[in-house]
Amino acid sequence: MQSAKTEPRENLFLNLIFNFGIPIMVLRKGNDWVGDLLIQWMEVPTESKLVPSILLGLALLFPFFYGAYDLLKRKKWNIFSILGIINILLTGGIGLIPGGTVNMFAIKEAAIPAIIGLTTLFTLRTKKPLVELLLYNPQVFDIEKIENELKIRDTKSEFKKLLFKCTWLLALSFLLSAVLNYYLSKAIVVTEPFVDANAFNDEIGEMMTWSYLVIIAPCMLVSGYALWTLIKGIKALTGLNMESALRRLE
Repeated sequence: MQSAKTEPRENLFLNLIFNFGIPIMVLRKGNDWVGDLLIQWMEVPTESKLVPSILLGLALLFPFFYGAYDLLKRKKWNIFSILGIINILLTGGIGLIPGGTVNMFAIKEAAIPAIIGLTTLFTLRTKKPLVELLLYNPQVFDIEKIENELKIRDTKSEFKKLLFKCTWLLALSFLLSAVLNYYLSKAIVVTEPFVDANAFNDEIGEMMTWSYLVIIAPCMLVSGYALWTLIKGIKALTGLNMESALRRLE
């Protein structure tokens, strides 16, 4: 088993770009960029769902290949790639399947962060709590040094309580995102995909733009507070300052 010191570092920025950013842009803007070219090349009617299906497949390639590369490189399943694939399938699929509605999209927007939040709580008492991936991560913290100091100071039980608190804060950020996602979707995405697929996609794009202000900002504040609480607690329980507790870049 690789140690945290030799394990290839996971890049959070690339994770977000390849698993969420680029695929979302392909789904939202792909038709504007290459839709007409694909229609002319394949000689299909404008209302054909073949073009959206191709764009959905293209969007899926990014998290799929990034996750496969990450699996080969770090020997671990990339949870962000898995979530990215699920999100893309649901987002693109609602506009393609017969009977897809704006209500289904709103539920989907709320369901994914809600599932992550509940899973974070559910895994709290397992051997692999999700909080260790999202917050107390060996890619960020010097776990070995922190654990040694906790053992020396006999503060391991207090640290478990700290992780419990941070887990609830992290889960709260996801549950807050679920609620905000649902109501923002209901307010903006109002055109049924079977009535006007282009208007439906445009409204989704508008929603994604507003989500950065309405959803991501408050959720980042809650998550940031959870991280600050964790760092502050580590300092109090181990005596390590932030520089000592964080893993050094190699």
